[in-house]
Amino acid sequence: MKGVFVTGTGTGIGKTVVCGLLAGFLRARGMRVTTQKWVETGVTDGPTDIDVHRRMMGDPGPTAEPPPEDRGPYRFSLPASPHLAAAREKRRVDPVVIEAAYRRLAESHDAVLVEGAGGFLVPLSEELLTGDLVARIGLPVLVVVGNRLGCVNDALLTVEAVRRRGIPLLGFVFNRLPGEGDGTTTEVQADNPRIVARITRAPVLGEVPLLSDPARGAGAFAPVGRAFLERWRST
Repeated sequence: MKGVFVTGTGTGIGKTVVCGLLAGFLRARGMRVTTQKWVETGVTDGPTDIDVHRRMMGDPGPTAEPPPEDRGPYRFSLPASPHLAAAREKRRVDPVVIEAAYRRLAESHDAVLVEGAGGFLVPLSEELLTGDLVARIGLPVLVVVGNRLGCVNDALLTVEAVRRRGIPLLGFVFNRLPGEGDGTTTEVQADNPRIVARITRAPVLGEVPLLSDPARGAGAFAPVGRAFLERWRST
């Protein structure tokens, strides 16, 4: 076991929460785990996604935290696609820098969970899509799906892009989003995971409920974590 790329069907659908909770689940089982975000945009004075991961992961014990520049090689202030956010600051995302940072983390950890920015095909530069770098490094993919109307098409397109590049697909984690219903499960939300699994023939590892405090969501996430671990070990 080494790396997993946690992608999503778009922006704001719960990748950060799933990545952090999954890292915490694996760490609680004795694994040396870290997270990474190759490019984060919209970074100003608030916490980064890596900070959110850290809060959910719990106590790292005696293990030293990796250097911040390895966990988050690129950060930009403009909330936009990485290629545009980098250009605004007259910078460029270099895949060599990202891959080197990933390899350093992989050398000292049992698992490196990489959270993507936006969706799977977001451009890191004018010449490079995120999915192409995932294929180059050789990471299997976990897809986070915001469970709402329209997510089926988004999930199927993501899977098509993943498989077209010959990348192993670990499966899906569905995520409940704020403002989607009144806490009950609609007919659409109940059917979304079923039809996605049926069409793609890939497993749905579970659904993360709406959490008032994601950092306290370890218990609710545990069934998803167990399903992930079983799938990861068999892939």
